[in-house]
Amino acid sequence: MTFSVGGLIGLIILLPTFVWIIVSLLHQPMFRYILLPALARENGWLVRKSRRRAPRDLPGDGTQSWEVPLPDTVHEFLGRYRGRPVHGVEVRVSRKTEYSPVSESWESVTHYSVVTVAMSDRPFDGFHDRNRVAALNGDPMALYPDFADWARNRKPEHNKNVRQDGYGFRSISWRGGFRRKRILRALDELTADA
Repeated sequence: MTFSVGGLIGLIILLPTFVWIIVSLLHQPMFRYILLPALARENGWLVRKSRRRAPRDLPGDGTQSWEVPLPDTVHEFLGRYRGRPVHGVEVRVSRKTEYSPVSESWESVTHYSVVTVAMSDRPFDGFHDRNRVAALNGDPMALYPDFADWARNRKPEHNKNVRQDGYGFRSISWRGGFRRKRILRALDELTADA
């Protein structure tokens, strides 16, 4: 049996490229339907995937509830990690860009991810307390309006971790999607000295 050197070099180049393309295409569905639900089960978190008809504008007065997703949500989780209430959200922001005089356009999509840990039972110095229906005892569901308000404006322009502290929260945000290791690394860093 003889091998062609050109064919062998082509195989060495094309096979890893083909595998990389397949893994890239399958990662998002695998994360969405297998990895994130498994991570949520391990930690006892609530998890939500995107809904097509989520409202575009949400109240900013602390009345946001878990039943209505944040706009452009791809994935969201809520629960406890190392005894602290935590929240994570990946949002998808679309921008239309025209590229020809015939008005043909394509969609440019950017993903932002925010992982947040509540460091206080009364974030924002109790600003939303007047609108609460649940008692604050470190319950992540009672803190959801605060988590939603905090995550709303965390959209960094690069994919490196941006750590922010304040108003009873700590968060790490980045431009890009969720990955299991990145979520756990962010939560470990945020809760390390809590």
